[in-house]
Amino acid sequence: MGTLRFRAVGIVREEGTGLPVAGVRVCAYDRDLVIDDPLGEVTTAADGRFEIVFTDLAFRDVIEQRPDLYLRVLEVGSERELLSTRHDTRYDARSQEYFELAIVKERLTRDS
Repeated sequence: MGTLRFRAVGIVREEGTGLPVAGVRVCAYDRDLVIDDPLGEVTTAADGRFEIVFTDLAFRDVIEQRPDLYLRVLEVGSERELLSTRHDTRYDARSQEYFELAIVKERLTRDS
């Protein structure tokens, strides 16, 4: 049996202005009851875009055939969370899911 490929793609922008947010980490997770499975992470490009590719081997078990997908956006070099979509988990995600993420400007400054 082959492995199934999944993609989380999208863009990170500043809320209000719509300006792209470059150089932040986007991490994908499969939401579970006990421990969420990490699926991959990338740093956003200059235009704020990202693409995370993973296979079902990262999350699949006897019951689960598709990921319950959510993203976290973190500062590069730290675990400081700028945004999470955990409250909007995409249950039984499709093979490709598109995200438009908006971060409030105050979260992007180190002093907040």
